[in-house]
Amino acid sequence: MDRTKARAERTRREGGFTLIEILVVLVVLSLVAGIAIQTALFAFDVARLGRSVANMRQVASALMQYETATSTLPPGGLQPVSAILPTLGNQAGRVFPTDGWGNALYYEQLDINGVASFRVYCYGKDGTPDGGITGSWIDFYTDTVIENGVFVQTKW
Repeated sequence: MDRTKARAERTRREGGFTLIEILVVLVVLSLVAGIAIQTALFAFDVARLGRSVANMRQVASALMQYETATSTLPPGGLQPVSAILPTLGNQAGRVFPTDGWGNALYYEQLDINGVASFRVYCYGKDGTPDGGITGSWIDFYTDTVIENGVFVQTKW
């Protein structure tokens, strides 16, 4: 009987996990979850930037169609795209005046060496202008810019 009692005692002690083992598993699971969450958030921002780029292309296309039809561009300095949609009329079609994060896209008429030109701006995730155009990108907070239908600063 002593043997049976000793075996039962040994089985009872070996049957569960120690506190250290449970803590190690929790740490590993936390690290994996943290990496997965960061990856998912990055993927969402990539999708939002893709939507922004598509919306900017629609705006630029509508502006080029308007210029072809009227030989002018909508007047004015830097202004939200929503302000020029009534001017664009039929050329606007299904133009969305916001970026993927819900911030307004902006339009600016330019005069470069006597030639009418335009820019469309997306101010990125934070919705605030960064200043100058660098011709490259850093992150989702960097401005995306189309000039005359050509991207001059973008992640894409």
